[in-house]
Amino acid sequence: MKHLFNIIILLFSYVNMIGQEFNSKTLFEYAKANSPQLKNASLDVFLSDEKIKEIKSTGLPKINGELSFQNFINVPTTVVGANTFDPTASPNELIGLAFGTPFNANYSLQASQLIFSFSYLYAVKAAKNLNELARLSLVQKHETLFESIQINLAQVILIKKQKKLVLENIKELDSLKKKTNSLISNGLLEKTAINDLIVMELDLKNGVEQLNSNEELALLSLKSKIGYPLDSNIYLIKNFELDNDTSYVNKNKLNPKTSIAVQLIEQSILLNELNLKATKSEGYPSIFGFFNQQHMAMRNSFDFFDANKNWYPSTLWGINVKIPIYNSGEGAAKNKQKELELLKAKNELIDIENQIISLFALLKNNNKNALSSYNDQKIKVDLVETVYSNEEKKLSYGASNSLIIYQRKMQLLQTKQALIQKEYELYKSEVQLKTHTNPMQL
Repeated sequence: MKHLFNIIILLFSYVNMIGQEFNSKTLFEYAKANSPQLKNASLDVFLSDEKIKEIKSTGLPKINGELSFQNFINVPTTVVGANTFDPTASPNELIGLAFGTPFNANYSLQASQLIFSFSYLYAVKAAKNLNELARLSLVQKHETLFESIQINLAQVILIKKQKKLVLENIKELDSLKKKTNSLISNGLLEKTAINDLIVMELDLKNGVEQLNSNEELALLSLKSKIGYPLDSNIYLIKNFELDNDTSYVNKNKLNPKTSIAVQLIEQSILLNELNLKATKSEGYPSIFGFFNQQHMAMRNSFDFFDANKNWYPSTLWGINVKIPIYNSGEGAAKNKQKELELLKAKNELIDIENQIISLFALLKNNNKNALSSYNDQKIKVDLVETVYSNEEKKLSYGASNSLIIYQRKMQLLQTKQALIQKEYELYKSEVQLKTHTNPMQL
């Protein structure tokens, strides 16, 4: 009974989740857990963490073991003068002597340690810089995806609103067709008066089919962005998430230094500076220490496991100092390349800051114009609705005709569709403005 109760609770939770209406924030929260794009960006940060560990480990002690075996089928021979062993032999007489044994084996243990290297120090700093670049790139991908989700959601809402409007007009058109048929029956209108309304109805139904297709594509795009199952239903909010505070534009100021794009370029400059120092440090000495312990066995037969026979040890340690002296101008050329890359990065920083300032001015202007156009369009809708309502009343008395009604109806429909479009453009301008004035923090 207890298990059954738990299952019921789980099913209820699942149904509740399925019926939830996603807004832009909940869609983004879902994307942070399921989007392949964000998952890969997070993995890049982990990869950079492992890269730091890899580079740091190059300066830590290294210990390696080695085991080898050799079987000389022909033992190497050295030729010496015969009079070395027989003074009476001719000076020109030579004899061959085999030195060594046919079976040799050895095992060794080597340890090494980097004592000092400028290149190593700069490599560690550069790796940390790469880690910060990966983190900033992750923030930028979150920021870009959130903006994309908001706009994609708005596209779905736009299509749904347009479709709802068209369906409402089709329903109203049915009522208008009935009125027109009634007037035709009473002899107040000609039989052909209904034709314009039938043509309009066909156009509206074709429009619904096109909107259904557009909605399906927009939903697939949104699901793909957030990592949502493409074959599952998703429930979304029905209205744009407009900011009711019209003074929003004046409240928000732009600081290019807080932009992720600027911070990425600044990190790139630091990385280029470190690369230049690392390249210059290739001309500085490096110091390494080493230790080696080796045991060798030489046999005339394969009896290395005989504990009564000797293995001969060899032990040594030392320090190596590598001092670059002359590289035929290679170092100077590499340094010049790094200097030019650093200069390019600094120029890119100036360029991106100017672009951001120009973009902010453009977005502010777009938002201002979008708000003005939206308010003007609302007034137009009210005016056109009044005109259509008056024309509809005239039709009831036979003082109008279907062509005029058709024209007024199409004008009203187009005006309302334009209002929905203006509302979408206003919302989109707000989203873009917020993206650049409120940098995301992770």
